[in-house]
Amino acid sequence: MADVNPFYLGTFVVYLIIVLALGVWGYTKTSDVMDFWVFGQEMGPWLATWSFVANFVSAVSVIGFIGAVYGEGYTLMTHTIFGLMLGISALYFVVDRIRNLDVLTFPDLIANVTGYQIARPIAGTVLLGNAWIYLIMQLVGASLLVTTITGAPYRYMVWVIGTVFIVYTVLGGMVSVAWTDLLQGTLMVGAVLLSLGYMMFDLGGFTAINQQFASIDSSYVHPTAEGAYTLIGIAAIIVAFFGTIFTEQNYIVRIAATRDVRAAKLHLAASGVILAVFYTALVVLGGATTVALETTGLSVETQDNAFPTLITDYVPSSVGVIIILAVMSAILSTTDTRLHSTGITTARDLYSYFRPESSDDTQLKVSRMATVFFGITATAAAVNPPGSIIELYNFRAVLLTSAFLIPVYGGLYWVGLSSRAILASVVTGAILGVGAEFAGGLYGVPSAFVGLGSALLVLFIGHVLLSDSEPKGGTIASD
Repeated sequence: MADVNPFYLGTFVVYLIIVLALGVWGYTKTSDVMDFWVFGQEMGPWLATWSFVANFVSAVSVIGFIGAVYGEGYTLMTHTIFGLMLGISALYFVVDRIRNLDVLTFPDLIANVTGYQIARPIAGTVLLGNAWIYLIMQLVGASLLVTTITGAPYRYMVWVIGTVFIVYTVLGGMVSVAWTDLLQGTLMVGAVLLSLGYMMFDLGGFTAINQQFASIDSSYVHPTAEGAYTLIGIAAIIVAFFGTIFTEQNYIVRIAATRDVRAAKLHLAASGVILAVFYTALVVLGGATTVALETTGLSVETQDNAFPTLITDYVPSSVGVIIILAVMSAILSTTDTRLHSTGITTARDLYSYFRPESSDDTQLKVSRMATVFFGITATAAAVNPPGSIIELYNFRAVLLTSAFLIPVYGGLYWVGLSSRAILASVVTGAILGVGAEFAGGLYGVPSAFVGLGSALLVLFIGHVLLSDSEPKGGTIASD
């Protein structure tokens, strides 16, 4: 603790107090389960935009992506970020159909297109696994940062941060999440742009950064890292991350939380513009981080430590505190969203399926209990994480896209598609996609394509065999 920077530690403590205060305030504004789940479906485009932006940018984006640029260069823009931005653009064109269905969650949407309520717990189970992995990533990123800047033991910081976000999320649900996202989203975007401005001034401008970045390793400025990625590998990553935009529980919940279709479309359009600028700045900041660390001889143990090391060992405290605000905003804003989604998934998609007669008060209680449970277990897992941030991020992208992209949106737009074939496609895509990811691909085929291909094959064969022997989907029905 001798190396503690009191300026950084004080900023961190004040920040946590502010978000906790917003959580308490959100509790006073949460009167029923619809407030807790979807803001009473009264969220306007301005608040929804910044909530979407803050939720979208995470520990992966700031620490993980800058670490990825440190390790591989600008190629991140070629696949992962391009896939994400393409997904937001495409979601804009289907949001009106989703919003008009008046569904609250992604499993609701699947139940709608299949006509089978059993789809809700099946899909909900997959989504809970995804949310839990994402929570671990966020806690790892936050704790790495705070440990680096304060000197406090990592295992303690995990529990401090985990406890804070559990408390304010469980208090106010979507009300707390949305208003803390507004604060965190504006801080995050502004702080990253200011930090990039400082680094460009310090290193001689954008051209100088790129020239020095290329001199470290010429592959860093090549769109495929000069052979590190094949075209089929890049295509698979683009598709995997494109698919996550359509299959994340929290994006469907945010669409449901808007007051109408116009607000839903406006918030996606505005978010897309803001995020495109943000990620471009973030990747350039990753290049600047690499140049700064390399030219000053600063080494890091893992690529995830690159950005925290820049804060503690390169930039002055006045700039470092701005960066800390950006990173903490990114991490907590996404963490509370994923944690909130575990509560609504458990109560809405699992508990209410098995207990359809349960009251709103009971479902609100179940939501809060699930929030606490998943928060605590994810915090415990983050003490000894099963992989790097970017590795966990890639895994859950394959899981979501393989399981849901083709069957769910095929059912949404293909009238008369076999409902049982859709459910079989979801299960098959999830199992084979994840299995191939664990195996590192299948005979040279990327895991995302294994999952998508198997889902498409089962969907087609199942439709041919079953379409004449069952009622068709399109409206939510009982089993």
